[in-house]
Amino acid sequence: MLRIAENIKRIRKAKGLSQRKMEDFGFDLRNYQRLEAGDHSPSLYTLHKLAVAFRVEISEFFK
Repeated sequence: MLRIAENIKRIRKAKGLSQRKMEDFGFDLRNYQRLEAGDHSPSLYTLHKLAVAFRVEISEFFK
């Protein structure tokens, strides 16, 4: 789970997005912060939303 969280954070930063900007994609800021911290395991739906926001394939979160 932590590796996925690290990859989400890495991709977000590579795309030049702030955590607050993720609210524009429908994410609650506090829940998103917990996701990046590895406190929550993302559902497939959440991974899909992230992939759309970041314009990447879902598999990128597992590399």
